[in-house]
Amino acid sequence: MGLKTGITTNVVDSARYYKGVANYVKNLVLNLSKINTNHKFYLVHFQEHSDEIYQLGLNEVVIRQKFLFPISNRFVSFKAGERLEDLDVVHITTPTISEFALCFAPAKKVLTVHGTDLYVPPKYRAKLHTEPKDWFVQKLKSIMLPKLKETISVYVTASQFLKRELVENLRIPDARVKVIPFAASEVFKPKEFQKSMDFILSDTPVPSLIKIYYNLKKRGVKHKLVVFGYRAYGYEKAKEMAANLGIQNDVIFAGHLPQPDLVRLYNTADVYVRIAMYEGFGLPPLEAMACGCPVVTTNVGSLPEVVGDAGILKNQGDIEGLVNAIYEVLTNDGLRQDMIKKGLERAKMFSWEKTARETTKVYEEVVKN
Repeated sequence: MGLKTGITTNVVDSARYYKGVANYVKNLVLNLSKINTNHKFYLVHFQEHSDEIYQLGLNEVVIRQKFLFPISNRFVSFKAGERLEDLDVVHITTPTISEFALCFAPAKKVLTVHGTDLYVPPKYRAKLHTEPKDWFVQKLKSIMLPKLKETISVYVTASQFLKRELVENLRIPDARVKVIPFAASEVFKPKEFQKSMDFILSDTPVPSLIKIYYNLKKRGVKHKLVVFGYRAYGYEKAKEMAANLGIQNDVIFAGHLPQPDLVRLYNTADVYVRIAMYEGFGLPPLEAMACGCPVVTTNVGSLPEVVGDAGILKNQGDIEGLVNAIYEVLTNDGLRQDMIKKGLERAKMFSWEKTARETTKVYEEVVKN
């Protein structure tokens, strides 16, 4: 008989748009349901929900209690009538305070670490956690993880960079950290769309991006700048800088967007730009490459692992270098076509099916050891 594996999916229930962690959890579940294994999967979450992952015929464990301590004997099954303590493995896919409580469950535990969601190096905390609530949650996590880390059998990360962070900063043994890269969803692929304007695309609404764009305009670039997503530590300052520089009419702050809109933007943009300070994996550059959009990004964290030689990577503080790289992509058609070709090939190296299969191996190894 196969393993009984619980996978936490609460982040899917609460997601307005499937990006980041919610994107990972949803694609992991969808692909686990497709691969041929004798495992029995249970979706562990806090309330009944109608997302498509709950229509796959998998089992559910709905946590109905408001408070999760003590954790044992407090889980009821929505479909199968089986309790959480009967599971062989519990995969905590989202290291939230609520899901940390699952560390007290009797099953073997696997924890996926996504980067800044769990651990932020001190030099970045002031920039990434400007709100008191964010700072408090991060502080609580930093206190809880060292106390709970021995309850985790295996840590899963999407990059070698993040593995090094865990080994060096949290003193997790190397053998207990498995690197399983994420992937771009199948919807991200080259498609034909009506192009309404020439534009640069980015998902990092921070002041340095506006400064880069302003310098490009001074060099004669006529493209608009379309920025999607939201960053608490830079969004308002970026908008303010655009207004102060008099370029607010050329910068479109689109906020969070659903996948169909992102597919259209990746396919019609002339270049995608990511100005990151810290990156646990970074799905947008991969999504852009999968759609045939050239990528220019900073060479921090995991981004060199994701982009490889298919994009252009520059130091985070090298404004002039980033300006030159973007300008070259916009004006050199040979370079642009070469980057498109390399990006499409690079994106093929990653797949959610591969992620699911490698994750299943982790479940099996955890039970054996």
